[in-house]
Amino acid sequence: MRPPNNNPAEDMNQYTPFRKRPKLSGAQKSAILFLCLGEERGGALMQQLDVAEIRKITTAISSMGEVQSDVVEEIMEEFGDKVGEYGSVTGNADAARNLLMGFLPEDRVGEILGEIETRSENSVWEELSKLDEKLLADFLRKEHNQTIAVILANLKSDSVARLIPLLGEERATDLIERMLATEELPAEAMQNIEESLRTGILASVERSSDAKVEKQLVSIFNKLDERVFQDLSRELEKRVPDQFRAIKQKMFVFDDLEKLAPTMLGKIMREITGKTLPLALRGAKKEVREHFLGSLPARSRDMLQDEMKDMGAVKSKDVKQAQSEMVEIAMRLAAEGEIELPSDDDDEMID
Repeated sequence: MRPPNNNPAEDMNQYTPFRKRPKLSGAQKSAILFLCLGEERGGALMQQLDVAEIRKITTAISSMGEVQSDVVEEIMEEFGDKVGEYGSVTGNADAARNLLMGFLPEDRVGEILGEIETRSENSVWEELSKLDEKLLADFLRKEHNQTIAVILANLKSDSVARLIPLLGEERATDLIERMLATEELPAEAMQNIEESLRTGILASVERSSDAKVEKQLVSIFNKLDERVFQDLSRELEKRVPDQFRAIKQKMFVFDDLEKLAPTMLGKIMREITGKTLPLALRGAKKEVREHFLGSLPARSRDMLQDEMKDMGAVKSKDVKQAQSEMVEIAMRLAAEGEIELPSDDDDEMID
């Protein structure tokens, strides 16, 4: 077993995995853009944001440090501009303060920066300590033992007690030995590790959480009454256009079944029981209903049409429920690899 390094400040190459360029969050990209715009133009633009958005961007600016010109160019290119002439930008508490002072009272600026400073002192370690230990262990396994030892030394004891067994007995012994021998890191080195954790592990967890919420909303929207969904859509497209667009792209609704080939529709219909199919088609759009009927053999088609006529008037909520069941069956079969659902980015081939 390799002996621990008693002076980790002299061996900073061991922290290299956490120094790799992380994937920037939306708030960090916005922060870079605001720094490039400068205090006057950036301040004028920030006045259009709400308090929560201002806080997120201010937090990112305050803790960003130097951003190299190639990263600046990469971010600006996303917005269609080339800004190589800007060179590097530096985000720190002073830059955030100057930007906010352009449009907020001094006492409000002090309040916002005070809240950020208080949260940043302990939030990284507190948030890490709250993570599921299996998830955190998966991230830490990829890092050097010296880096892990520093992290464990700053986490809550109950979190460390759950983590160590997951890292393996041999590695756990080395980690404890390193924790015992590790001296206090220089403030700059510790700040680098904290920022890397914030933009690495914690950002990844946040993206996973956002994805989970997005998936839940897709499921909810799929089951909403069409009229209710249309009313919601109009408001959401005004308030959160980007997020709502991303959710809509992942949605699969009953009308999308019209895009499936007859063989795939056949697999879906074989999974349906009772009155679900005639009820769903009874309230379907004409073109969707005809697509289903056209995929059936003549005898089966006639029987289904007779069954639909015999049903008489049906409740809209019962139709919606039947259609939702068919969508869920389609999505299950797609997850099992039995069928392939159409996607919004499918383009028709033109000769």
